[in-house]
Amino acid sequence: MGYIKHKLDIETIDAAMTRSLEVGVLKGSHRKEAANLVDSIGEIVFESFMKHHGISVEDLTDRTDIDFRLQDRFTIDVKTKDRTVLPKAEFDNSVPLYNHEHQTPDYFFFISLVRDKAVDQNSPYRFTHACLVGAIDKTGLDERGQVWEKDAVDPSNGTKFWTDCINVSMQDLMPTKVIVETLKKS
Repeated sequence: MGYIKHKLDIETIDAAMTRSLEVGVLKGSHRKEAANLVDSIGEIVFESFMKHHGISVEDLTDRTDIDFRLQDRFTIDVKTKDRTVLPKAEFDNSVPLYNHEHQTPDYFFFISLVRDKAVDQNSPYRFTHACLVGAIDKTGLDERGQVWEKDAVDPSNGTKFWTDCINVSMQDLMPTKVIVETLKKS
């Protein structure tokens, strides 16, 4: 598994707080405003990372079906997960099914935020790192993902699902470095 670990700074968290306040609570959101901060951090890190690598990025985060257009061609929806540990090969990445028909990006890109359990869990500065895990296209997600229904429990890790979702394993993702190389060639 080849994720890219990015140390979060105060400026990124502050920018994410500002962005998250502008969004409002989205329909179907389980974590309400807290989800907006997590999503905003992931989107800001993703956009900054791609621009740093010379990839053109069109911000479409005001939409609900996609977040970005890269290189004027590829659409991306960023899915950010809050974790207490760095990503592991046996972890999964989730796409809630309540938006699955509506969201039609070329790729879903997954980011794991790592939070420090010793910091006040209401503090936006509890997040220390963003790990750019990788991406999968929608067809690949549908073919290789596992659907879980609300309240089901994954016996492999004890996770109880708060909504219907489709999970894809880390091994099924295209690594971030490969994505960057592919985009630079397009």
